[in-house]
Amino acid sequence: MKINRRKFIYKSFIGMIISSILPERLFSKNLYECEQTTSDIQGPFFLENIPFNNPMIPEDYSGSKLYLSGKLKNLNCKSPISNGILDFWQANQDGNYDEAGYSFRTKILTNNDGSYILETILPGKYLNGSQYRPSHIHLKVQAENYDELTTQIYFDGDEDIQSDPWASNLNSINRIISLNNINGDYYGEFDIVLNQNLNLNENHKTQFGDISQNFPNPFSTGTNLIIVLNNDSNNLIEIFDSKGSKVDQLLNDYLPKGRYELNWNSTKFNKGIYNLIWSCENKIIKQIKLIKN
Repeated sequence: MKINRRKFIYKSFIGMIISSILPERLFSKNLYECEQTTSDIQGPFFLENIPFNNPMIPEDYSGSKLYLSGKLKNLNCKSPISNGILDFWQANQDGNYDEAGYSFRTKILTNNDGSYILETILPGKYLNGSQYRPSHIHLKVQAENYDELTTQIYFDGDEDIQSDPWASNLNSINRIISLNNINGDYYGEFDIVLNQNLNLNENHKTQFGDISQNFPNPFSTGTNLIIVLNNDSNNLIEIFDSKGSKVDQLLNDYLPKGRYELNWNSTKFNKGIYNLIWSCENKIIKQIKLIKN
């Protein structure tokens, strides 16, 4: 409980800096915040199965930090998308990617209002042929019933943007953000807008299968679910608390096509609302709210 409380107080403090202490509109938000966020190349350094809320910054790092905040929204730019998975990765200060561990890699679950806060650093640059790639942060976004987005975030004033074939493309204009230097650290804001795909859920059911609402619900000590798989597949079922912290993993296995009954033993968890996310072949298929009395 002490660790969770510390994280909560820390995030609240950062949120106060971003939303209250700084003057209104100090940050340069996406220039086209009511347009769908455009895609970009994934690059060769993406890794699967990065832990949620993994600290991006190694303990021995002592330089300036970057605080990036924003919201995940529907294309109408009014409806927040909660429980969306934001998968961030980037180079370190020297322009190198950690391909053996989890440094400068993390997953974040968006809050009920679609918000997120990322604590990281300005990524270092590296040569791509004879040209340096501009400083950038990679981002993969998944949410139930929304098309998956893979993109990159760039920074205004970077002299290498113009010579970079991806950052200089016209579709990157709403992903070049301004930063403000406050007492040696950097602050920026980046909202993400996804296009809802109403046919996606039906397509997923046809391709992958389906999972039932848990029963009973509400429950006190445990609850059950039935999952039906239409094909042999890799399956991951994770459970998160109301603050977006992962609290349990119900399933992580390659399963043959078929019907399976699962049970979540919740005796060690507090009363409250939990979110279950089922991913199949690294795609979010369904989210379920669990209510423990």
